[in-house]
Amino acid sequence: MRILHLANHTDTLGSGAVNTMIDLACAQADDGHHVSVASSGGAFESMLAAHRVSHVRLVQRKNVFALPAMLSRFRLVVSRERPQIVHAHMLTGAVLARLAAVGGEYSLIVTVQGEYQKSSRAMGAGDMLIASTPTIAQPLVSRGIPADRVRVIPSGTVGTLRYNGAPEPVELLHPNVVSVTKLTERKGVFDLLRAFEHVLEKTPDAHLYIVGEGADRMRLIEEADAPALAGRVHFEGFVKDPRSYLAAADVFVASAQSDTWPVVLNEAREAGCAIVAVRSPGPVAALDDGKAGTLVQSGDAAAMAHAITTLLQDPARLKQWQQHAKEGLERLTVARMHAAYLDIYRESLAARAAHEADPTFQSPGH
Repeated sequence: MRILHLANHTDTLGSGAVNTMIDLACAQADDGHHVSVASSGGAFESMLAAHRVSHVRLVQRKNVFALPAMLSRFRLVVSRERPQIVHAHMLTGAVLARLAAVGGEYSLIVTVQGEYQKSSRAMGAGDMLIASTPTIAQPLVSRGIPADRVRVIPSGTVGTLRYNGAPEPVELLHPNVVSVTKLTERKGVFDLLRAFEHVLEKTPDAHLYIVGEGADRMRLIEEADAPALAGRVHFEGFVKDPRSYLAAADVFVASAQSDTWPVVLNEAREAGCAIVAVRSPGPVAALDDGKAGTLVQSGDAAAMAHAITTLLQDPARLKQWQQHAKEGLERLTVARMHAAYLDIYRESLAARAAHEADPTFQSPGH
């Protein structure tokens, strides 16, 4: 099968959409398929080349004035790569691929990554739309997209080849709480600071390590300088391979108020972390509805603090939740995700072939 993936970039910036695309493209190429990726490029290009995935430069940005040039470039890419499947992982690529499509030239698969895409009418351009959870899939159907064009595939990262060898170990102070996140208010990092202040009331020797970068970094540092938190919060910056922090974590926290599927939860489960996460569709699905981690309500700093403190103060309970995290990981493997997408590719191609002879047939979005 000839497969072309579309994304804005292939950089190691912690993007779950890009990480998933890289895992999928490499698995498909290793399975013998002809795979290419079109993006503005980035650090993952060397990994793609090592797995015989070709990279083609295609700048994709939300700029209506750049659309003619992007379309022209995209058509050149299609004429060269001759894909049967075009798989768009971000909105701009989905729009490009549909506008440029001619008849049955290829099947367009669109992975819906976030809330902003769910509400976009342009997402209906795909022959098949893929969501990571039923909670994301359902609104697509409610907005008029036929249910037989919507599928659910959980994000699989277990067994990824994006990391080379064992990570460099880090020495963290214990007891500790670790979070790997973007430093923006939307990710709940200010809620995490407030919760950790409560944790210190009962576990005064605890430390919080926040791994990541973002626009609100300086605001967070100012809040962490408060007397109640001084010296207990450590900002580690962006780390390409967070596995060393996950391995050294006593408790891992995902504080985002709403997230489609934070793939770092997959990585935290694979590392055997005891996990506390805010209850929203992505974490609920990633943590098997609370079987693999403790879920707390959004904005409830006291509840988050209680969940963290309970784990830190009870070694037996901590060990129990570390074991729960690793149960059922086969559902979150790259191999399982790869197989599921291949099934959908084949289904889409079969449906397109069945309609090719029908003169009234039109591709979705036309």
